[in-house]
Amino acid sequence: MAVWIIEPRDPLIVRDGRPFGPNPGVQARSLSFPFPSTTTGGVRTRAGLSAPGGFNRENTQYYKENVERVKKITVRGPLLVELRPDNTSDEREEWLFPAPLDILLVDDEQTKATVRKQLVPLEIPEDWEFNLEPPDGQQTEKLTLVGLPKPDPRKPAKSAPKYWYWKQFFNWLLDPAQYNEQPVNLTELGHNGPQRERRIHVSIDEYRLVGKDGALFGTSGLEFTNIHDRQEQRLSSARRLALAVAVDNGTDLTIAEGLGSLGGERRTVSWRKSSSDLPLCPKEIEEEIVKQKACRVILLTPACFEQGYLPDWLLEEKNSMKLHLKAIATQRPQVVSGWDFERQGPKPTRRLAPAGTVLFLSFESEETAIRNWIRRIWMQCISDKEQDRNDGFGLAVLGTWSSEPVAMQKG
Repeated sequence: MAVWIIEPRDPLIVRDGRPFGPNPGVQARSLSFPFPSTTTGGVRTRAGLSAPGGFNRENTQYYKENVERVKKITVRGPLLVELRPDNTSDEREEWLFPAPLDILLVDDEQTKATVRKQLVPLEIPEDWEFNLEPPDGQQTEKLTLVGLPKPDPRKPAKSAPKYWYWKQFFNWLLDPAQYNEQPVNLTELGHNGPQRERRIHVSIDEYRLVGKDGALFGTSGLEFTNIHDRQEQRLSSARRLALAVAVDNGTDLTIAEGLGSLGGERRTVSWRKSSSDLPLCPKEIEEEIVKQKACRVILLTPACFEQGYLPDWLLEEKNSMKLHLKAIATQRPQVVSGWDFERQGPKPTRRLAPAGTVLFLSFESEETAIRNWIRRIWMQCISDKEQDRNDGFGLAVLGTWSSEPVAMQKG
């Protein structure tokens, strides 16, 4: 496995699928973060172009062989990294991860602080009327709600960061209860990642080389820069951001370092191989999961499950592991499509469980089987189909959980 850093030099456009053409007033809007299919396609295209002949369609046999070879390249990611301002350390990148959806940050008006609130599976009172039966044929076990055990009148924080630094993320994976109701410094917690940058363009008459009357159009791209000091907004506090992908290359194809293009409008990016690795599962988390025989599975990239929010492949009984899904903390699905390079046509639209989704699981297994399962799942993809896993959808890590729902309290 090799980790590659993709650093956009221009604002990166990752189209949201709305029509875009040479029409006055049209807007090319970018998503807030690339889907795995974008960076995986970039990796495979760059690897395929390095082969003699590249993707030459005139040689039909060679073209098909090259396409099959690049499809064997497995990619995990993308993840967000913050590039250090100097190269004195071997670790040149600081990892950031999507904010987990089992936390609520609230603003306390009295103390003027932002407080962490843990969202947990709830024990529903028997006299409450809740229909939590899953749709027919989807899930045999009844799921419980995820939320606050006791109502809280405070409002959600307006500036809650979308991405967390690894240290803060690790603390929440290991022991979220320790930080429940505790104040947090949002600058130390993380930030919102790449910011939107908008540009207005004019269409040029190719014969007269002047702008066409009324032919203005706009683009919205992602500027991979973060202002670290939110209060003073100084240029000296700006930090470069980039995308990181882990590539398992099972072929003889090579990926070249240097400049290239990615996304819409062929914006320029820099490719370089990193000396870093994906974070390993900390021993403390593994021991606690084995002890409790339960865990949280947190998605770092959107996952594609055949039954919407319910994972099938993850819950399959294999290698003496019997898993039970108890609850899910998620949001509305994301929608992805794309362009099929092999068929030269659009891909079908699919719904994805968003990054940050938390699955609460319990086990019926022996210690050895649980440890082996942890090492198979940590920083691996858990989407239902193998091709989706190879494309980077459903990258996941594990956190601790007590396995017991919490009783609801009246406000």
